[in-house]
Amino acid sequence: MLFEQWLADQSQPLLLEGGASGHMSHPFDDAGLTFGDFKKIIDSGLRGELNFEEEPTEKTDGQNLWATMKDGQTMFARNKGESINPMSLSDIKSKFADHPSETVRDAFSFAADDLSALLSNLPKDKQESIFEDGKNFINMEIIYSLNPNVINYDAGDLIQFHNITKTDGKGNVIGTDRKPVTEIATILKQLESNVGKTFTIIPPKFIKLQQDIDFSKNKDKFLNQLNVLQKRYNLSDGDPLNKYHEMWWSELINSEFPQLTDDLKYGLMLRWAYGDKNTLNMRSLDKQIGKEEAALIKKYDKENAKKQYKQNIRPFEDLFLELGSTILRNASNLVAANPDEEAKRLRTYLQNEADKIKKSGGVDQIKKVEDELARLERIGGMGSIFPTEGIVFKYKGKLYKLTGTFAALNQLLGIIKYGR
Repeated sequence: MLFEQWLADQSQPLLLEGGASGHMSHPFDDAGLTFGDFKKIIDSGLRGELNFEEEPTEKTDGQNLWATMKDGQTMFARNKGESINPMSLSDIKSKFADHPSETVRDAFSFAADDLSALLSNLPKDKQESIFEDGKNFINMEIIYSLNPNVINYDAGDLIQFHNITKTDGKGNVIGTDRKPVTEIATILKQLESNVGKTFTIIPPKFIKLQQDIDFSKNKDKFLNQLNVLQKRYNLSDGDPLNKYHEMWWSELINSEFPQLTDDLKYGLMLRWAYGDKNTLNMRSLDKQIGKEEAALIKKYDKENAKKQYKQNIRPFEDLFLELGSTILRNASNLVAANPDEEAKRLRTYLQNEADKIKKSGGVDQIKKVEDELARLERIGGMGSIFPTEGIVFKYKGKLYKLTGTFAALNQLLGIIKYGR
């Protein structure tokens, strides 16, 4: 198929799948979702009805940990390799023994101690049926008051269970289920085994949502933004986001490098849209098109492709981040004990520190702060900062997150604290 024909032919099958199984994405991260899916999420979110398959929960800002049980022993994992061969209590303490932050060391060490002691009280039949000999894990968040990230929860030291993450025993996630961790938390509380030396175990925190007070106005606003993107390439509600990305990159490549053959344009599209570096071998370009022309493409690949990727995804990112901040304005029942006070603290601190940098920071640091403040303004502004990392909901069997202003807030605080 000629490149131009392929570019115009919207009936072609998807080229690549979205994110890895088990990874929690923003909706705009999953290029397999359709424009129809996006419209359904927008409508349902603004109605306060993100309970497609289960009730939405809060995404908390702590340290993530997985725990399983095997032969009566509690074991731990932080990555795929460790989920294949889970760490013992002594192993996880050794893993963090040399961490430069004492509070990080304490957070994981104290949590592991408490989990080992408390989970051992689960009835044996529950240990076996839920964890399946160490294949399945409790996915949880450690919220340690002495080691806050962005948000100070002021609700004590907590271990919040999210779900049971099921694996095939080879490190591959095959599903998630929230019901078992709610059951575990209930059993532990009944046994008076939910409070350890440092932490209290809590079940998933169900967020209460209400319909947005400006429902019709905001629904029209977000759908209009989405329709503009959809109509750019005459896409239907049934078309996935992949199709938009492919058309966008192909249009750019046609404009920047019209002289290339169809195969090379196609290879560049795969490389820049999906990070596929196997279809097109950049080292062979010198022989294929000559060193001078190959050098231009390699320079673009090194200097411009990443910027263009951000430009491509930005309208979808802005749309869903602002949607998240709008939905969160209608949320209650959060982990933070005093959400209004914490929101006020975050806004005041952020504004004061950003002003200091704009007055006396380096050129690069000022530019980064200004860029993130501009992004914050696009997705709701200072008034939309809320003391939560976001909402987690399940749609078509996958977990997704809406984080609102947290992404910009997190980036800004990183620039303020670390200069990056």
